Amino acid sequence: MLNSPINTNFGYYLCNGVSFQSKIDALLYSTTIQKPVEWIFHQDTFLKYPWHIEPSETLDQLYDRRSRELREKYDYVILSYSGGADTNNILESFIRQNLHIDEIIINHMSSITKKTTILDPNVKASWNFAAEHELQAIPRLKYIRDKLPKTKITELDVSDMVINSMKEFDDADWVLHRNGQLTIGQLFRYNYFHFREIKKQFDKNLKIGIIVGVDKPKTKIKSDNKFYIYFNDLTTNIATINDFNDEYTNTTVELFYWSIDCLDLLCKQAHVIKKWLEKAPGRQYYWKNPDANVVRLFHERWLRPLIYTTWDNNWFQADKATQWINCEFDSWFMTDDSFVRERELWKRGIDFLEKNLSDFVIYKNDKPEYLKQFIHEYCIGTINSKIII
Repeated sequence: MLNSPINTNFGYYLCNGVSFQSKIDALLYSTTIQKPVEWIFHQDTFLKYPWHIEPSETLDQLYDRRSRELREKYDYVILSYSGGADTNNILESFIRQNLHIDEIIINHMSSITKKTTILDPNVKASWNFAAEHELQAIPRLKYIRDKLPKTKITELDVSDMVINSMKEFDDADWVLHRNGQLTIGQLFRYNYFHFREIKKQFDKNLKIGIIVGVDKPKTKIKSDNKFYIYFNDLTTNIATINDFNDEYTNTTVELFYWSIDCLDLLCKQAHVIKKWLEKAPGRQYYWKNPDANVVRLFHERWLRPLIYTTWDNNWFQADKATQWINCEFDSWFMTDDSFVRERELWKRGIDFLEKNLSDFVIYKNDKPEYLKQFIHEYCIGTINSKIII
């Protein structure tokens, strides 16, 4: 994997002059040669951007600009769609501009998660995330077919592929060349390059863009009373589609929101959040160096209707997981006795990381929680903590 082709949309890792797309490969190399690792995520450009100046356009205008630019950039546009707030907002931007989406791919694991899934719209706990397919995605697909009759809709039950992917390994080597996303569901379920029908499209002589909805803006208030937007590699590494593309140079995975091509959009989101917090200073407590629980359980809920005019809070969306390695989304995997062998292989991989990357493994309640995250942050401005009338 040394010096392999890099998709800079996701950032990459640099150690001793060697570039890595894989976080784990970079950390193993760093440990071997005892040199530091740096995460490169457009900081040269981001540092020059005037984050303190709020763009004059509305958020919807900026979303629409981003959609148009992506449509113009690619011959064939694929939206990886979950039905959640982020991808739904992308969908609505294309619809209101009458922009064509060539294909929408939605994946689910209904076959292997049904034992632990409760189809109750009131049960929004993160362990019940699989209910989103039935309670949110399927109803939205009916709407999409009406609004975008010329769009190809591909539904994939990836259950067998997810489990069989782990069976392909004999030992801990499933963790090698990965990007830090270590939950079995999240790691393998986005391997669209596994499916023959989709690969036929990739094989065509077209410039293909796969759009993913990463992510809502990460923001915080630091002790200097300044408001910051920040970017971390734990988030960019959520989108694992790119990890499996090692042969199609005509296919690029695009982060819709966290992109160097839409800094005005990111800046506007941050200013909208800052002004919202200034109007209700009591909420600012939740932005003062927040941990994962606060970000996932409070920020996520509040930001959906704030930054997306297209989101209806009556729709179903499970809470975001607050853990990474021992992820709530994988409750189906951890509790089903059908997957004893797969769990053992998974555990061997985690044990390998604990042994070989001990300087980078972060623990929570004596369990490995995630690999050290890399963060870049940019100041939006001083936040007013007094009530604005």
